[in-house]
Amino acid sequence: MPELGALDEGSDLLIVALSTMWAKDRFGHMAGFVAKAEELGFTHIEANHWISGQMLGELIETAVPISSVHSPCPAALSSRGAPTSKLSLSSLDESERTEAVSFARQTVDLASDLKAKAVVLHMGEVPIDLSLEDELRRLYTRSCGQTLEQTPVRDELVRQRMSQAPPYLDAAKKSLQELGKYGRRKGIMLGIETRFHLHEIPSLDEAAELLNAVPESAVGYWHDVGHAEVQERLGFNSHAAWLARFRPRMVGIHLHDVLGISDHHAPGKGDMNWEMIARDLPAGIVRVCEIGEWNDEEEIQGVVAFLQRAGIVG
Repeated sequence: MPELGALDEGSDLLIVALSTMWAKDRFGHMAGFVAKAEELGFTHIEANHWISGQMLGELIETAVPISSVHSPCPAALSSRGAPTSKLSLSSLDESERTEAVSFARQTVDLASDLKAKAVVLHMGEVPIDLSLEDELRRLYTRSCGQTLEQTPVRDELVRQRMSQAPPYLDAAKKSLQELGKYGRRKGIMLGIETRFHLHEIPSLDEAAELLNAVPESAVGYWHDVGHAEVQERLGFNSHAAWLARFRPRMVGIHLHDVLGISDHHAPGKGDMNWEMIARDLPAGIVRVCEIGEWNDEEEIQGVVAFLQRAGIVG
């Protein structure tokens, strides 16, 4: 497993972060978010890609330990006038790809300044008919699970994606190689994240190809439990396959629960198989609860204790 430094020194210590995702539209000042996170038992914060420069400044003023930073952070506008989070590291438009790399580098700089241990990366997407996934999700919700009716929709999704993917995967690989070199110079590990939507990079095999193209000391895998679980429920790769295949390269994990194919629920409030996840987690990775802002505070009460009982955190 890649070396992450001192974040998890002492496996008996409780170390678990809360993403600023939960703070959205909830706190007038980030000091209030930090105080509430500490009250709830969280020890660190992950700076999410939606927070503004002002909110980032407020967060830094609290001196709370930052476990990780989700790129691109803070939120800004690109040269195209759109949020920088819309820039794609897999774009075939070289000006867009290089701008996406530039903002990711700025996130690495921020992580270095904050003494964070990792930067979470979204690696882009493959342009396919997005209505196919919408239809697949409608069919799943209507039937509450797998049916033969979903098979042709899923097969067409896979066919389109496989036929379109190669040049976009090459662009993503180029971006990752550039960022890996930069992150290594700054002493920051990069983690490529499991994605939620089927047009997004990487698929299971694409993750292996991307990781094989960069040094283990620079880039690893960031597992998102909800994203992997929803992929399995829609009939794609199993959740266990992601964990087993990339455990040796795992640098961090996003923890949240799932109900049906809805994710970002508070851990313990859904039907995730936490026992399976606990079995495959390596020691020393960054653990972050990425809980949607729609979860009431009552939903988050006891989350840290739940994760301790489940064997997810120390």
